[in-house]
This record gives sequence, structure tokens and C-alpha cells, in this order.
Amino acid sequence: MTGYWRCLSLSLRTGYTQVLGWPLLVAALVLASAGTINGTYSDQASRDRYAGAYELLSGSAALQGRGYDLHTLGGILVNEMGYLTLIMIPLIGVHLAIRFTRSVEDTGRLDILTSYPVHRLAPAAAGVTAAAVTAALTAVITAVGLTALDYPLDGSWLYAGGLAMFMLVFTGVGTLIAQCCRTARTAYLLAAGAWLISYLARAAVDAQQWAATGWNPQSWLAEIKPFAANPPWWPWIASGLLAVGLFAATAAVALRRDQGAGIIAPRPGPATAPAWVRSPFTLLARLTGGLGAGWVGASMLFAFAFGYLAPQINHLDAATNAEQGATVNATLTIFVQLNALLAAAAGIQIVQWLAAEETAGRVGYSLSTPVSRWRWWTSTTLLATTWSMLVLLCGGLATGLGLEAGFGEGHYFGKGLTATLSYAAAVVLLTGVAVVVHSLSPRAVPVAWLPVGWGLVVCLRADLLELPSWSRQLSPVHWIGAVPRDALHRPAALTMAVAAVVLVAVSTVRYRWRDLEAG
Repeated sequence: MTGYWRCLSLSLRTGYTQVLGWPLLVAALVLASAGTINGTYSDQASRDRYAGAYELLSGSAALQGRGYDLHTLGGILVNEMGYLTLIMIPLIGVHLAIRFTRSVEDTGRLDILTSYPVHRLAPAAAGVTAAAVTAALTAVITAVGLTALDYPLDGSWLYAGGLAMFMLVFTGVGTLIAQCCRTARTAYLLAAGAWLISYLARAAVDAQQWAATGWNPQSWLAEIKPFAANPPWWPWIASGLLAVGLFAATAAVALRRDQGAGIIAPRPGPATAPAWVRSPFTLLARLTGGLGAGWVGASMLFAFAFGYLAPQINHLDAATNAEQGATVNATLTIFVQLNALLAAAAGIQIVQWLAAEETAGRVGYSLSTPVSRWRWWTSTTLLATTWSMLVLLCGGLATGLGLEAGFGEGHYFGKGLTATLSYAAAVVLLTGVAVVVHSLSPRAVPVAWLPVGWGLVVCLRADLLELPSWSRQLSPVHWIGAVPRDALHRPAALTMAVAAVVLVAVSTVRYRWRDLEAG
């Protein structure tokens, strides 16, 4: 394939931080959890107690997948890591696929590459290979680490290989969607939507213990049963066939579409602007409407589904009223913190879109009109904050509706809504961090995702990883308190609100004096 090695070399050189960073991150989380589990469940009696407790809370499989071989250390590790791996691994695979394929076209680098003798499929094949290298490194580092921690050799390699195969399947999803879409932004939205539908379908199947695990790749990670006496091979065969089919479909689409285009054609906009588009804010609101609506829809679907599944997750049939309230509050705390992180992610992606508009030179066109920098910047800041708050509000409403539908009791609606809105200050602060980073450099905005990623780790696995208090405090969501399990920490919420205002003020001053990236 002419030009393949040149394209692969370029992908690895320009994306080495991704190729090395993601395997190290995944391995660090798995190995930290493995070390903690080694100490917590050091004897067989403690493992048996864990397995017995899981049987009473089998509905928790909605969050972490089905648990197998829970009388072994390896089985406990796989089960406990399900909280993160079912979210993180497929999203990494999707991101790598789009990063190494469609994003290369968006930046114009593919035009330079194809000015040389390059096969039509070489750039896409090189991007897939770079993602596969990342998956392979994830498997090797994780397996070696687990073996060093005295986990069974065969089970360690099977589990690590399962993580890599899981990543590759969603890499295939991402590459196919990337070839179908016109821009990387659209590809990310559709791929995230595909993952969310798959995740929620698996959650429903696992919560109800339905025998339908063979239809969803999200279920196959648990079904490999790496630490069983006789692990099944069908999940490997199914994953391999699906990945090959996705990559073959990707090649077929890539051969038939025009460079820079996609199968899904962008909808042409109106010839003239609506009458209400008369200011920078309304213009930006019009341009980000599809992106924001996507986040609103995804957050509502996620929130309603888990609110509705709460009774099954908590297994409340035999609980007293007091026990039921405490259990629901503990589970709801996780749900509403995830709502807050989703809302913050929406705000950050809006800021990232605005940063991309600047690097593409289109902001310069707007500022060449009688629009001051101060007015433009306050409009962008207000827009990002508005979208994040709207996503948080809709997530709270959907959580309340889901709880009410699941429990059949009306008071749960207000409980879900008020608990979610308690995290508003943390969401505003996280959005403000992205705004400040944008004011410094639009190309640095991806750094703003780090607090959200860390917040996810703290929300789902802080206790398992035995994170010290200072590290948990690095997540603004943690400052609020575990609402509704605990009371809202009002001084922390007020401090974050004030900090967000200060950050916005600093970013405004900085933006007024720096040069535009382009335009």
C-alpha cells in the first residue's frame, strides 16, 4: 500500500502523547485498583463475603457489568473496574479513531500527504494502526503489571487483552463514523451517541439479568471471564468479527467518498440569517444549537435511564424505610455527580468549538465588524455557561422523572432535581477553567478536560483506589459534598461561584490584549 509507512510514521510522531499516554493511564488505574484489592481481600473468607454481598446487590451490574468468579481476586478486580472500563475504554477507542483519521482531514494535513504518491486507503489504515498500537500497549503494560502483583498469569493476559479488544471494537465504530461524517465534531457527537445507546442497553440488560449479553459488545468485556477455570472463546470471536467487519466497512466507505467529504452531507444553512440573530450571543447560540441539543438529549437519556433503574440497582425489596432511604441516597449521589460532570463536559466542548472557530480564522471575520472584543468574549462566556446550566437542569429533570417512574412515588422527582442542581457551582467553575485556558491559548483548551476526567475517577473509584483527601479535593464536584447522601457544603459552593467570576474577569482582560490565533 503506497505511502502507508510514511502515513503511519507521521501519525505516531504527531500523536505519540496519545499513543503512550492512554495506555499508561489505563494501566495505572487498573494496577492501583489491583493493589488495593490485594490488600482488602487478602484471604478467601473476605472474598466469599464480597461474592455474597454482590448477590444481594446484583442490580449494581447496571453500572459495572455482570460479575463472575467473585470468589477470586481477579474476578473482584474485573467487577470493580467495570465502573470505569465500560465508560473509559470505548471512549478512548472512539477518540483515537477520529483523532487519527477525520481530524487529519479537518486540519488539512491529509491534503499535504496526498500530494505525494499515496494509496487512497493509506491514511485511514495508518490511523487505525496507530490506534491498534495504543490498544496493544494497553494490554502489555496492564498484563505485566498484574502479573507483577501476583495475579494469575493467564487471567492477567486475558483480561488485559480483553480491554485491548474492547478498545479496538469501538475504534472500528469511530473509524466508520469518521468516514461517514463531514467533520470531526459531527463524528464525535455521533460516536458518543452510539456508545451511550450501547451502554444504556447493556445497563438495562444487566440490571434485569436478561439473557441477551451476546448482542451488545458492551457486555462482552465481562463475558470473557478471564479468571475463570475455562474462559469462553465466543466473546473473542464475536469481538474480532465485529472489528473486522467495521474496518472493512470503513475501507469500503473511504474508497467511495471524496476527500474532505462524507457520506452524511451537512445540511445547508438558510440563505439569510433569522431576524433574531442580531448580536454575537444570538449568532453563537444559533451556530451551537445542534451541539448543545445533542448534549441535552444525551444527558436526559442517561439520567432518566439510571433514575428508572435505581430500584433494581439498589435491590430494595427487603429493606426497611430507613435502609431504603440511605441506599437510594448513596446511589443517587453517584448519578447526580455524573450529571454534573456531563454538564461540565458540555460547557467545555462548547468552549472547544469556540476555540476551533478562532484557529480557523472565522472569529477574525466577526471582529472585523463593529463588534468589540469585550462584547464577543462576554457572549462566548455566557453561551458556554448557559449551555452547561441547561444540560445540568435537563439532567436533573430527567433524573427526577426516572426516579418517579421507577419507584412510583412523586416525591422522588424533587429529590433528583434539587440534588443535581446542588452541583451548579462546580459546573460553572469547570466551565470557567475552560474559558480561562481559551483566553490564554485556544489550542490548549483540551487541557480543561483533565479536571472532568479526574472528577469521574473520584466519583466512581475514589474509595477503591484509596485516594488521599488532598487528591479528592482536586475535583470541584467533590467540594460540594456527597449530595444527597450528605448535606450541601454551602461555603464551598459560594467559594466556587466567586472563583468562577474571578476566572471570567481574568480571562476577559487577557483576551482583550492577546493576538488572535488566526484571522
